[in-house]
Amino acid sequence: MSTRLRHLLIPLAGLAALAAAVPARADDMVAELSRATPIAAYGGALAWSAHDAGSDRYRLVVAAPGAAPAAAPIPSSRRAFDVSLGPDSQGRVVALYTRCTSVATRCDIYRYRLVDRRESKLGFSSPREDEAWPVQWGNRVAFVRRHAKGGRGEISDCDVPFVKTLSSTAPSRRLDRGSCGRTTGLSLRRDRIVQVTFGSPASATRFDSQVRLLSARGGAVKVIARQGSGEESNVFASPNQSATAIWLTRTGVNPEPTFVLVDLRFRRPRMREVEAHANLAGPLARDERGTLWYVEGGEFHGDDCTASAPVPCRLVRASVSPFSPLPRALLPRLTISAPSNTTPSPLFGDPFVLSGLLTRTIVRYDTIVRTDPVANVPVELLRRVDDPARPGRREGFRPTAIFATTGADGRWSHTLADPPSRPWFSAVARSATAGVPPTYAGRGTVGTVDARMTLTVSGTSFSGTIAPAQPGRTVKIQRLLSRKCRTFQNGTRFCNDTWATVGEATVDAAGTAYAATVAAPPPGTYTAALPFADTRQDPDAYGGRSPDTPVG
Repeated sequence: MSTRLRHLLIPLAGLAALAAAVPARADDMVAELSRATPIAAYGGALAWSAHDAGSDRYRLVVAAPGAAPAAAPIPSSRRAFDVSLGPDSQGRVVALYTRCTSVATRCDIYRYRLVDRRESKLGFSSPREDEAWPVQWGNRVAFVRRHAKGGRGEISDCDVPFVKTLSSTAPSRRLDRGSCGRTTGLSLRRDRIVQVTFGSPASATRFDSQVRLLSARGGAVKVIARQGSGEESNVFASPNQSATAIWLTRTGVNPEPTFVLVDLRFRRPRMREVEAHANLAGPLARDERGTLWYVEGGEFHGDDCTASAPVPCRLVRASVSPFSPLPRALLPRLTISAPSNTTPSPLFGDPFVLSGLLTRTIVRYDTIVRTDPVANVPVELLRRVDDPARPGRREGFRPTAIFATTGADGRWSHTLADPPSRPWFSAVARSATAGVPPTYAGRGTVGTVDARMTLTVSGTSFSGTIAPAQPGRTVKIQRLLSRKCRTFQNGTRFCNDTWATVGEATVDAAGTAYAATVAAPPPGTYTAALPFADTRQDPDAYGGRSPDTPVG
């Protein structure tokens, strides 16, 4: 079935009782990732790529069995390593990946041996074609070579799978390509090859993400799962194999991201899915012992930890399989909210309370069993700012030295006495004693705080006050030309106003008052306005306008 795992072996009525009887095991974070990266696991080892923002390059990180993660002593790469882990002909764990002379061209297959920490180029790499996604199992290596059918972009790619027997002098053998597609993951276990592609099959009107089954001995490609991909970009990723099943992820906006298991014990493979209840970025690894790792995105479904996102991804080790009947505690989640998140914007001087919630969700299969508050954890407030090293291209966080502590209900709050014009804040919770890894509240708050302004009109004299002080700023005296309002279902009223500027005034040296003369002002509705555009260049500059003032 290509269905959710709803028809469980345990009756749904018994889930609550079982949840209370069996304590939940907790997922734990292995590493923070500034970019999403392929991950691989085998033989107690784990591998991924770590991005260095300073050089914009990647290092291959390997956690050898019983050892802490460390960068492999090999050259860095301009792109994330398409790394796999598997056994060589002597059963030793090896890592395979491609290394390119440019970002994505002239790519050849390399192998890194964990036993002696040495890298070597495999001799069957083509001098004219690019290889990708190499995987090894014993005496056999599978990979793809990049081909294109014309046109532009990955939807025009026609990758061709190959297999090579290392002990043979025979050249690599080409396997059935199937319909055109770009390979996004490859897995090898004995004779069985699983390939995930994204592309445009012949005569198709949509792009497909496909899970394909091949044999190293040859034969036709068998498509065992497919997902039409449109604006919501639902795609399969990261095939892993056990003796009887294939493990993947499916990410996108609708439906929710899922863990996928394809059971191969039937004539027609059966696909089951479990909702992740996490922002899966796509990468997944599962070793032969059944331990599973995944990458949790920073904020949104399918978030790939792009350079524009200040929130890191997290490489997570699952405490139990998502398809296990045992309850599993996900990583903690932190939220943040502020008055500026709503319309209309708050005025300077109004109470400004930043608040949020720290919780840990307990799941079984794709059912949320409960959500537990996490108490007594310090929460640090962070200011969201543009990264000075990459202005306009990336945001970052700046510590504020402001802390709060979660209460028994997991809630935290802090009252900001003088909020800035752009109160863009996030928060991070971390506590070794409470078992809480760094947990960010996403990109955080949005919106603005408006200056508190007044306007008094006496004949041709227009004057008023401003808080906070805005010395030297220019106030625009404006007359209302038109107003169109509507009320939304939630009761919020929004008006689209058109104003005409009829005069200007310079704020005094103290920054708290202004005055202007408007010759023969016609009857109507007037306001005093500070331009909002100024707040983008100067965080101490506030925008806003005074309440409507009738004249005549």
